[in-house]
Amino acid sequence: MNPISITVTGTLGADPRTFTLSDNTPGTELRLALDLPPRSYNGKEITRWVKVTAFGLLATNAATSFAKGDRVTVVADDLKAEAWTGKGSGEARGQVCLRATDIAASLRFDSVSTGRADRQAARVAAASGQASDLPAGEQADLQVLAGVTR
Repeated sequence: MNPISITVTGTLGADPRTFTLSDNTPGTELRLALDLPPRSYNGKEITRWVKVTAFGLLATNAATSFAKGDRVTVVADDLKAEAWTGKGSGEARGQVCLRATDIAASLRFDSVSTGRADRQAARVAAASGQASDLPAGEQADLQVLAGVTR
């Protein structure tokens, strides 16, 4: 069991940035603003910025599902700190980075429709030879699988 388990909820400060690793694994980077409560009675809210990185199918789904301004909840199993010197200013900079194991839309201020039920129905229809909106290759694969399991 991994001793690190972190859950944070915040607002995306930019659209997801996608990249590909040398082994062709897709990756997505999110810039997440976390608003912390004031530390004193009349204090101001504090915003902390966190870099979230996801890999594989999670990265692909996050990149196509979220955009700047979306509120998301991230579950992570690893964290690290990055430090560098600012260009031009020479000022020391740093940030916390999380490796995501799950990313979900926060329903606190918005609603979401995943489309999972529609995709599931389309797969069942394609497997039985009915027309569906699935890509032709996926329809053919499902029909072959249905023929094998009958």
